[in-house]
Amino acid sequence: MQPAVCRTTLQLPSQEYLRVEERTRTHRPGLHRYVAEKDGRIVGSITIHQGNTARTRHTAGLGMAVHPDFWGQGIGSQLMETILNLADNWLNLLRVELEVNIDNPAAIRLYKKFGFEVEGTKRMHTYGDGRWADSYFMARIR
Repeated sequence: MQPAVCRTTLQLPSQEYLRVEERTRTHRPGLHRYVAEKDGRIVGSITIHQGNTARTRHTAGLGMAVHPDFWGQGIGSQLMETILNLADNWLNLLRVELEVNIDNPAAIRLYKKFGFEVEGTKRMHTYGDGRWADSYFMARIR
């Protein structure tokens, strides 16, 4: 994971690309992942993990990351369109939820563009670069 990406997500910095790639290839029930590829290189990924009980199967948690070299090129929007099409039209999910660092305004704008709303704040949720950061709980309900 690139350090710039780690500052805006819940991941730790790591130069172990193979570990991240292996995680991308792992399949678990209820886990759905797409990757964005450019010139044979993975430049972004998005995942939803569907609830696994009878009472939570209508929900899923969402996580995504785009390599910093490709920020601002519409890759995040393409990934969101693809995963939300799956969520709405194939999995019949009613609620998709996520957590995002408050100091990641680009991601917050992207999520709001796709109908996500802030539901709450998790104070001092993450620690990195020598400081604490708050996170928003966001969700999209159709």
